Amino acid sequence: MLITVFTPTYNRADKLHRVYKSLKNQTLQQDDSGYIFEWIIVDDGSTDHTKELVEAWKQTSPFPIRYFYQENQGKPAASRRGIEEARGELFLFADSDDEFLPETFETFYYVWYGFGDEDKMKCGGIGVLCQDQYGHRIGCDYPIEGQLIPSWDTMFQWGDIGLGETWAILKTENLKRAFQIPDEAKHLKFIPESFFWTRIVLELKPYSYFVNKVLRVYYRDETDNMSHNIRIKYPEGFLFESQWFVTKYPWIALQSPKSYIKHMIKYIIYSTVMKKSVWQMYKNLPNGLPKLFFCLLYLPSLLYKKRYLEGKV
Repeated sequence: MLITVFTPTYNRADKLHRVYKSLKNQTLQQDDSGYIFEWIIVDDGSTDHTKELVEAWKQTSPFPIRYFYQENQGKPAASRRGIEEARGELFLFADSDDEFLPETFETFYYVWYGFGDEDKMKCGGIGVLCQDQYGHRIGCDYPIEGQLIPSWDTMFQWGDIGLGETWAILKTENLKRAFQIPDEAKHLKFIPESFFWTRIVLELKPYSYFVNKVLRVYYRDETDNMSHNIRIKYPEGFLFESQWFVTKYPWIALQSPKSYIKHMIKYIIYSTVMKKSVWQMYKNLPNGLPKLFFCLLYLPSLLYKKRYLEGKV
């Protein structure tokens, strides 16, 4: 099986049909070996009729649907369960309010099988573009497409070009290795997904392939959208991510100072939100570059705090 489509959900029975409809409408669903995809749903403790809805779909769906229920533990734990259960070579996150275009799987299929064995070993994911529910593009094109490039380059060199919301299908093997929740974060119900993508890039060093084609529909301005006021809702998760980055990867300060500065600013902002004292913030950092950057950025970060938390920057 080539693709595992994974959807974590919590009380989204009214929107989950978007993913199901998208799967049914795919222009490429089978090859000579059968269906090229499965759909895994991890229900993170829903109290609506999600289970009944999915069970009804399973009775008539021509493609495999695998449903798992767990007590509410948050999206990171649900995602880890989906990754553990995945049988596909590639893994596609499709949130419970997402929609994607009919040619999505066809695009990924022909790109992937267009690679030779060596390129498949190197490639960690295939990135595509997004639009909103009104048909408006979100962000700009990738500056390079149609070739494998180190994911390191994209993470640290493309950060300010205005890509906006993008989407990628990822190698399942890499997710099984790097999408691990550290013990000190297992109580958190939210950790930014960028935490895991950063670990994959810095620790596994894969290559990425980009296609300037819009395939995902990202719904804006819905009051129950996960990204609505997210910076204010989950400060502990953002603090964990930023503290991990500035303490585990201090060498980034020399190779990509802008990235390191951004994470240090977030570390300071979210530490203040979590009522940490200046001394606590300082002593929680290792000696050397982290403490130096902290001293330089503490006061500027406080001036930046309000605008950042309001999502204005």
